[in-house]
Amino acid sequence: MRILHVLDGYHIGGIETQAYEIIKNYPKGNISFLINTDSKINDMEEKFIKIKKENKIQEIKNLKSRYLIFIIMEIFLFVRKNKIKKIIIYPSHKKMLFVVLGAKLAGIKNIFISLQNTLYGKKYSTIYKTRLIFYIFNVLGVFFVPATKAIYNSFSKHQIKLRKFKIIYNSCDFDYINLLSTKYKKSYSKNIKNIVMISRLDSIKDQETLLKAFSKLKEPLWRLKIVGDGPKMNSLKKLARSLSLDEEEIFYGMSSNIPYILGEAEIFAFSTTEAEGFGKVLIEAIAAKVPVIASDVSACRETLFNGQGGILVCAKDINAWTRNLKKLIKSKNTRIKIAEKAFLLKEFFDSKNIAHKWHQLLKNEF
Repeated sequence: MRILHVLDGYHIGGIETQAYEIIKNYPKGNISFLINTDSKINDMEEKFIKIKKENKIQEIKNLKSRYLIFIIMEIFLFVRKNKIKKIIIYPSHKKMLFVVLGAKLAGIKNIFISLQNTLYGKKYSTIYKTRLIFYIFNVLGVFFVPATKAIYNSFSKHQIKLRKFKIIYNSCDFDYINLLSTKYKKSYSKNIKNIVMISRLDSIKDQETLLKAFSKLKEPLWRLKIVGDGPKMNSLKKLARSLSLDEEEIFYGMSSNIPYILGEAEIFAFSTTEAEGFGKVLIEAIAAKVPVIASDVSACRETLFNGQGGILVCAKDINAWTRNLKKLIKSKNTRIKIAEKAFLLKEFFDSKNIAHKWHQLLKNEF
């Protein structure tokens, strides 16, 4: 099967890393192609070039046109030239309509769009535009693949029907992350122990509650490390200063070396909101055998199998967060038990298994 994968920039983010995992682990005997519709964003480009050298991708094409109408023509010509049979589109915004139109004109019947984000917390104008875009996607016969039931439910709640869909979880390479994080774990100093949160600093996440809870712990041998960047950076630093926390010590900035960060973590904290779509870092922490504590919101509840994969804490409840963090800090045995129990979820989230599910979906005709 000849499959075209479509991205809109090589961002360091959940959408791009999921595309990477699917392509890298896709069953042998299939041929993958990759189109990037935004050549200006190249943070993760090297990773895709690397798997191309490993013959996981036959061709990579970066589109440079600023005009959306030309995307239709470029997709049409690429699909015809390479005899593409199926297409997986990872973003789901307006630009992808032009990708779908180009593919349809080229005769492609089966087009799949991955859905990674919920619609909770969006402005009415955004919901209205999304409703229109997805109406057109439905008319064009697109098959949707939400990463969680929480994402699907958010669309239903806003009266956006997904006529054809199947839920397939996101994934990570459990063995690779476990191997590297264990290696890094052996090399870092155990005198200071880290509570780590990895995420974009945006309105979907709730680093504020974690900062406030940590400030109440009064544990001098424990540090909070927030890894990521985003529009909330300045306001979060200001909050840290008001809580008498060391902002230079807490805010780590961006990092693509997730196994290294997790190797230095004793606890993985994920304070977020109902707008969360999946929380890919949750399963990466599970793979690294780091105990997880997360907000009890729909996506985290689903990803952690209602608490099998970690502790769920009432969102925005500072006292509950403080209390549960304290329990984990005080008991190493509890941390180990939580991590070992969570690792049993490997079969549901390992990249090879998820790539196989995608393959089974694409093999069918709709």
